[in-house]
Amino acid sequence: MSDDEDEVTSYVAACPITPELVQQIVGLTELSWDDPKGTGLAMRGLGWRSDEVPLDPGRFVTGEGHIVYGDGCFAMPFSYSYWVDGEMMQDDFWGLLRGWSSLEDPGPQVFDAHVNAAIDRFAERLGRPEHDVSTEARGRYSWRYAAWRRGGNVLVVGQTLDGFSYHQHEQALVYIGALAEDAPFPTAAEFAGFLSW
Repeated sequence: MSDDEDEVTSYVAACPITPELVQQIVGLTELSWDDPKGTGLAMRGLGWRSDEVPLDPGRFVTGEGHIVYGDGCFAMPFSYSYWVDGEMMQDDFWGLLRGWSSLEDPGPQVFDAHVNAAIDRFAERLGRPEHDVSTEARGRYSWRYAAWRRGGNVLVVGQTLDGFSYHQHEQALVYIGALAEDAPFPTAAEFAGFLSW
């Protein structure tokens, strides 16, 4: 085996969250996410495509290039922290997608900066998060979650492990799901499970 085959390179990839996209997502918080047909019609109405999704089980691709997942919720990753090792990840997959860009060996602060920028972008539209918590650092993981109540739904910007990589890589995502108006917000430790789709 050559040295090149043994090389592991870390990356952070991101797809920007624009003010227009924030406006579109905030509008989707008014929908019942128990109705995949209705939410699908709403996303099609935004011009999002369901015929060019590069990964299953993705439902739609936004105009910017984000992949939207979830039937009973809205889950839209906008940044990934991962490594290319020639085995599980053969190449810089995320950085090669339309609308995405990646940095090689950027350091964990770059991934966190994407999360903080997304939270700031939503705060420009919705005001300060009603719930803003971070997990205690465990190794290299300390994740932030910011949440806003939207009727019987909650909009969350946060970090979690990526299921497609068998939980080896991290993702940052925007999530919309049901949360009763009188229900407490999840704790920082509970958010990763809450964001499952």
